[in-house]
Amino acid sequence: MKKPTLSTAELDTLMIDWIDGDGHIFAINDFEARELGIEATGSLALERIYSSTSAQLLKAIARGEQTAETSFPVWINSPRYSEIPMVASVVRDATWGLAVIKQALSPDVLGIGPELVERVEILSQMIGAATEACWCIEFLEPVDTSLAEEEIVSRIFSNQSRWRACNEAMARLYRVPEGLDFNTQPVARYFPDTDINRQMIRDLVRSNYRLDHAAAVDRRHDGSEIMVENDFRAAIKDGLLIRLWGTTRDIGPYKQREQQLSDRADTMLDILSATPDPILVISEEGMVLAANPATEAAWGRSAEQILGRSIQHFIETRNAADKLRHIALEDDDGELDLGMISLDDSRDVWRFRSALMEGETRRYVLTARRKTKRRTRRLAEEAV
Repeated sequence: MKKPTLSTAELDTLMIDWIDGDGHIFAINDFEARELGIEATGSLALERIYSSTSAQLLKAIARGEQTAETSFPVWINSPRYSEIPMVASVVRDATWGLAVIKQALSPDVLGIGPELVERVEILSQMIGAATEACWCIEFLEPVDTSLAEEEIVSRIFSNQSRWRACNEAMARLYRVPEGLDFNTQPVARYFPDTDINRQMIRDLVRSNYRLDHAAAVDRRHDGSEIMVENDFRAAIKDGLLIRLWGTTRDIGPYKQREQQLSDRADTMLDILSATPDPILVISEEGMVLAANPATEAAWGRSAEQILGRSIQHFIETRNAADKLRHIALEDDDGELDLGMISLDDSRDVWRFRSALMEGETRRYVLTARRKTKRRTRRLAEEAV
C-alpha cells in the first residue's frame, strides 16, 4: 500500500485515511493503523474501518454524489468491535484523492442525546442476557443484491465480513473457550461454505432476505459439526446487503430423536408387514385407521377398500365395534369370534383379540386368526 507523506507533525495524533474515487481506502497513517489494529497493506473496504452508515456517507462524498460538511460525525470500528464516535473533516487532494481526518469526541459533543445512548445500552443488555443465541454478520464488503442468485450466494461467503454483537449464548453454543470474544473470530470458522449452508443462503435470497427455521450445519470452535436452525433478517441499503442477523438453535438432539423414532417406526412396519395374521387399528367409533398387508390378503380387499370405513362394513356379526371395545376394556384375556365377509361375499369366522392403545384419543389394536370350518358354520348360523 502506498503511503503519502504528511510533513505536519500535528497530524500524527489524528487518524487519517485516504479514499479513492471508487470508495476504497488505499492508505492510512501510522496512528490510525496502530489505534485500530490494522495492517496497512493493500486496499481496504470502507466498512473495515467505518460503520455501514458512515461508510455509505464517505463513499457518496468520494464519488461526488454528496457534498461534505466542514465537519461531520462518523463511527469507527474499534479492535474490540464496538463503534467509537468521531468528528471528521475531508480534504480533497488531486494526487491522493480524499483525505478523511478524524478526531475522537464524546457523544455529548456529537449531539447524541442521552435517550439514544440509553436505548442502545438497554438493547445491548437484552441481547447479552438472552438465553437464545443471537448473532450478526456485518459485511465489510457489502453484497450487491442485484447480482445473479448464485453470485450473491458466493459473495456472502467470500466477501469480507465479521461477527457483530454476538451474545454469550452464541459463544456457549459454539463452545468458544472462556475469555475468547466470539466477535473477534473469523465468520468462516463457524459458518463454513458448504453445500447445505449454500442452499440455506439460496433459500434466504429467494425469500427476500427474511427466513425462519432454516437448517444449517455449522462448526463449533473445536471443528466438530453442529446442526442448527436459524431465523434470518437482513439490512439492505441502496441495493447492498450490509448485514445479516438473527437467532440460532441447536437442533442436533431433536434430529437425533426424530431419526430414532423414524427407525423404530420402520422396524415396527417391517414386523407388521411380515406378520401372517391380520392386524388393524380402529377408532372409538369403529373406523379402520390402519391395516397390515395380511389384512388385504385375508379378506380380499385392498387397503383403499378397507381404510376409512367402519369395520362393521366387513363383519356380519351385529354390533361388532361395541363388542371389540368391550373385550378391550373389560376382559384382559378375552377373545371374540366374528363372521367376516370377504370381497367375493364368502363368509368365514375369525377369532379377534382387542387391546386399547394409550393416548389422548382412544384407539384399538385388533388381531385376527381364522377359525376352523366346523366352528365357522355354527357361528354363521348364530349371526343370521
